[in-house]
Amino acid sequence: MADKQLNLNNIDEESSANNVTSFFTRTGKSQLSKFDKLVMYSGSSTDDLKSSIWSDMPKGGNSFNSAEDKAIKRIDRSTELEVMVEAIQHIDKTFKKIFVSYYVSNNFHGMMWTDICQILGYERTQANLMMWRAKVSFAYSYGYHEELSIKTFLVPNVPNIMRTNPVQFPYTLRTN
Repeated sequence: MADKQLNLNNIDEESSANNVTSFFTRTGKSQLSKFDKLVMYSGSSTDDLKSSIWSDMPKGGNSFNSAEDKAIKRIDRSTELEVMVEAIQHIDKTFKKIFVSYYVSNNFHGMMWTDICQILGYERTQANLMMWRAKVSFAYSYGYHEELSIKTFLVPNVPNIMRTNPVQFPYTLRTN
């Protein structure tokens, strides 16, 4: 098994966007996304993030449990969340609005995509393209972080890659 450095000219942007979708999509009975769980586990809430993402101001401090292990895990998750918030802040503002409204603020919970497009004032194809560009921008902005549990959302465009479930990293190359 060989580690290969990502070549930014050889990224499977469709798969990368799908990884972002999988991470931010609310599923199951709890209707929590992996992002929602990370926010809660870091001791924050999406309400805390909304103002920081929109205003580009840094996020405030967290309250930590006195147990050392829990504190370390919370710090790690808080760091990961800060990296994600920073990546969201780097999305072009044209695309960030639709991304934050849909995934972070959850303004459109339970609504049909066509209705959401109409509320935002976009045609469906235009909104699809804007959301796709926001997800790809997020994936590139998040980059690669060796020290975080989610190393990257980017997927190399390699024919012999064995993909696991979305947002379970790192991918491993098949050795035949």
